[in-house]
Amino acid sequence: MGDGDEMGHEELLTADVEARVLAEADRWLRAGLSTEPCDRPRAEASVAAVYRAHGLPVPRTVVWMDSPLGGAPASWVLRHGREDRLDGTLFTDLAAGPPLRLSPEFARRAEERMRGQLPAAGDGRLPAGRARRPLTGTFWDTSEARTRLVRALGEPLYDTLGLHWERGESGAYELEEEMSRVLSRSTDPAPGRFGGLVRRRLQDRLRGPVPEHIVRPVRVMDVITPPPPPSREEIYFRQEFGGRLDSWSAARELIHWRCMLAAAGLPGSPALEALQEALYQVGAWWPLEDAVVLTERPVVLLHQGATDTTTTHVRIGYADGWQVEDV
Repeated sequence: MGDGDEMGHEELLTADVEARVLAEADRWLRAGLSTEPCDRPRAEASVAAVYRAHGLPVPRTVVWMDSPLGGAPASWVLRHGREDRLDGTLFTDLAAGPPLRLSPEFARRAEERMRGQLPAAGDGRLPAGRARRPLTGTFWDTSEARTRLVRALGEPLYDTLGLHWERGESGAYELEEEMSRVLSRSTDPAPGRFGGLVRRRLQDRLRGPVPEHIVRPVRVMDVITPPPPPSREEIYFRQEFGGRLDSWSAARELIHWRCMLAAAGLPGSPALEALQEALYQVGAWWPLEDAVVLTERPVVLLHQGATDTTTTHVRIGYADGWQVEDV
């Protein structure tokens, strides 16, 4: 591969690589549309493997919640080390609790669920926690895969292969076109839509004014139509509740990197392999230092669309009663 820059990208797109992409795309689709309960021991083992792949201790605190609406405040509590404040009012206390609107009944059940999974001190009270750093950026680092690909292929071929991978509509990379068809076939929704919808509905539950220190960035890009910068509400939501991983939002890019390595004839990345497996096993999760919040898959996942695809109805329901709908 040392002379990879003399090679065309077509030579890397073998039948084996095509079979792998299509198989993984199909598995991702099944995981993204699944309403089966998580196999919790298997899920926890797969998440532990992600930590070990990055040389980090397996988290001693594992909290399971039934939905992302339960997982978001649970992750906030662990991130800020507020376990000792789980007194039945933290999730509804505007002054002390997470800035997320929850109904009193939902908040009570979610707080009880979380409290019952944390170790109690000798006097029966929960011990004071410590602030924990989110690990999403660490787990999502693909720089090692990129470095290996550039070293093996050379910068020009790496850029060409990556460009054709991303531009499936151009016809230059038929494999990506086929993958897009698999993921967007008319009988099934694209799972990515579910992830974006859940994130928006969570963000809609932010309460209170956005703090003054949250400033919307000025985005300067040398393109004709740059995407708008995130709103202050979105920045605030990411700061307080960001770091959620799920198969709806993340698996496609992981398939990209892992199959790029396979196309170049390189060994897989243990860290990316472990992360991909965890995404298949868990509904959504927030990785933190020495702690992790895991959530179950939905119990209801409906997608109805008109024949012209201009009208769709999505409904996502969770065991704790939270429902997400979009028409």
